[in-house]
Amino acid sequence: MTNGFWLALLVLATLSPANTLAARPASLPESTIDPALLQIDELKHLGTPLAGELELIDQDGRAFTFGELRGEPVILILSYYGCDGTCSTFNRSLAHALEGVSRFRIGADYRVLTVSFDRHDTPDTARDFAAKTGLPPGLQAGWRHAVLRHEADIARLTGSLGFNFFWSRADQTFLHPNAMVFLTPDGRVARYLYGHRANPRDIELALIEADWNRIANSANVIDMLAGVCFSYSYADGRYRFNPSLVVGLGSMLLGLSVIGIGAFIYKRKTGRLTHA
Repeated sequence: MTNGFWLALLVLATLSPANTLAARPASLPESTIDPALLQIDELKHLGTPLAGELELIDQDGRAFTFGELRGEPVILILSYYGCDGTCSTFNRSLAHALEGVSRFRIGADYRVLTVSFDRHDTPDTARDFAAKTGLPPGLQAGWRHAVLRHEADIARLTGSLGFNFFWSRADQTFLHPNAMVFLTPDGRVARYLYGHRANPRDIELALIEADWNRIANSANVIDMLAGVCFSYSYADGRYRFNPSLVVGLGSMLLGLSVIGIGAFIYKRKTGRLTHA
């Protein structure tokens, strides 16, 4: 046998499965993020007040605080301005829905604020993101895009909202929930609406819920009835017509009417007897 034959056998022995596996570097297990980590615990965070002293800078370089936004309901969106398209699509979807909101006027009855949770974002990237979103002219006056002035406040804000986000090194993108957070005029969390499912009716109902104190003290019966007849469904993140509440309200009104009519008839009869 030739030397070449023995050399070939030696090479095959060295590349035997046991030796090959031993020579390979240990492969790292693929890391995945449990989707449950991205869910917001609504019941825990509803009613949470946002710190009014948190400082922001908007797309025009103007500084302001969350406290300065108090007075009207605010629709708050957490995005990041280097997003590959999901965040701008989500903001654009909200803009489209707001064009169908007729009962409330942006800038007068409520405002919208998009804030970045990415520490690398700046007012310049906020301005570019706003341009990419392409807000209709009617919404621009009441919608601001901003970044937090201090990096440490990102964790403070997202923690108050129960908003978790993670950087995916494989995809080079942030994983995060797409949620609209409705804030009351005094800066408390009133409601969350998710994804691209929000429609003008859901937004109007969430605004009524956020500003219920003003609605209840006004003469706007339509808004009051809407707030009573629809309830928020945690199962699908939307408002649903609640027939049981309507039946209960109708029964209560009927009972009050019967009592009122009975009292009127009784008063008329006793008045006649006294007069006689």
